[in-house]
Amino acid sequence: MKKFFIVLLAAFVLAVVNPTKSEAKVMYDGAEVVKGQTGKMTFKKDIKVYKRNPDGTFDSLVVKQKNFFKTYDIEKYEGKTFYYMGQYRVQATDLVVFKEVPIKIRASFYNNPTYVVINRDGNYNYGYYGKYFNETGDTSYVDLNNEQFKYCVSNGVGWLCEKYPGTDLKIFETTVRQMDVHYELTENAEAKHTPLKEAKPEIMFEKGSIFSSYSIEVNGYLLVRFEGEVRYLGWLPVNLLKPVGDK
Repeated sequence: MKKFFIVLLAAFVLAVVNPTKSEAKVMYDGAEVVKGQTGKMTFKKDIKVYKRNPDGTFDSLVVKQKNFFKTYDIEKYEGKTFYYMGQYRVQATDLVVFKEVPIKIRASFYNNPTYVVINRDGNYNYGYYGKYFNETGDTSYVDLNNEQFKYCVSNGVGWLCEKYPGTDLKIFETTVRQMDVHYELTENAEAKHTPLKEAKPEIMFEKGSIFSSYSIEVNGYLLVRFEGEVRYLGWLPVNLLKPVGDK
């Protein structure tokens, strides 16, 4: 008994000295919110959802009415909206009850968020599909108010601002990179005008092309500058770039 007490006491002391790290859950509308979540869904009746396979075929799954599902990615194009539950997606209809997680809560999971427009039908003065926003000190600022996102840019006299619905934006962590570090492309790759994997490629670059870093990395893409025959500023996958000396 004495030996058991000593072991128990040692375990207690170890727990006090090295407590298990726990983070408070983020709650909204009576449910826990996780990083990357855009909202939650229920259905008014049993409904089929679909998953696209790599070979172009589809798998379907019947989900029951009133069951709760976390929603992550959103697609908007040709006037339609699709919500993703993992790999499965469902089109927005009167049978789908979607409730958005306020963008202020979504952004709280990121230390340095970048907001990317994912609405292909978006019609804004300063935005378009793939347009990205983050704060750059005195020249711009971000205002988050429930479901709305406001981005403002200084014109030297005042601020020019535009609002976006929160569901038109996807949020990524931003990693600040040193400017003008040289990288070599390790295989042929097509660069993009935005750090979205779903975005169409813009221009092909050959293996061995040299780029210089241009401030940030977002969603596995590095913003780079190319000054060969065609001057270019765009995004390339980080895993296809290796640092090199001055060239």
